Amino acid sequence: MNYFKMKNFVVNTVLVSCFLWLLISCNSSSDRKLIVEEGDYYSGYEVYENKERDTTKLFSFTSRITNGMHSLEGVGFQNMIRFLEKSYSEKEFVLNDVKDTVSLDILYESDVDNSTKREILDRVLGHYNLKLEMSSKLKDYQELYIVDEAKLKQFECVSKTRNGESTKKNGKISIKCMGLDQLALKLKEENDPVIFKGNKQRYFTLKILNYSLVRDKVLLEKYGLALKPVKQKVGVYTISKK
Repeated sequence: MNYFKMKNFVVNTVLVSCFLWLLISCNSSSDRKLIVEEGDYYSGYEVYENKERDTTKLFSFTSRITNGMHSLEGVGFQNMIRFLEKSYSEKEFVLNDVKDTVSLDILYESDVDNSTKREILDRVLGHYNLKLEMSSKLKDYQELYIVDEAKLKQFECVSKTRNGESTKKNGKISIKCMGLDQLALKLKEENDPVIFKGNKQRYFTLKILNYSLVRDKVLLEKYGLALKPVKQKVGVYTISKK
């Protein structure tokens, strides 16, 4: 008798759990609209239009790889281009009477080639009746590089995986177990034109970094880092209406 009671309890629990999962899944996707797809579900690629994001935070979105699928959640036009268009590592955007107010969730196989990524990009822009034009120019940048290896090594993260995080507080940036290339990206988000071309497989915990390393030479010296002016080829991505 106890066996049958226990069996019924387990079955009922499983059924309730499945129902709750379906309910949560439906609610989480109820505000999403599939606008572009190629292939079957979880094969090829899919792009959903979601709720409008906070466009004062252009770089606020989620990127992850799960079971061989790459997902970008809550991206706009500019971040979509940053991830999918690989012609230039450094990018500048021009929006001609176009507002970057969409919120897109993009799901695609993590090993898709660059031509497929460009196809996704073109199809999404085509959905909004937009076109993309590319050009390039040389621009003044500051290259971040290592001067004193011994100083920097003191701040190297024990972890060998890129699983870090960054925080901003009182005009400062702190990074935990992140690469110097990721630091450069964070600084570019604050309009500090910094690039890093060195080893991207090393991770560091650097605390209380000023939003502008260009103006904080003392802090650079503390970490064994320095900056030098360079000319960098930048892709200019112009989005306009068709």
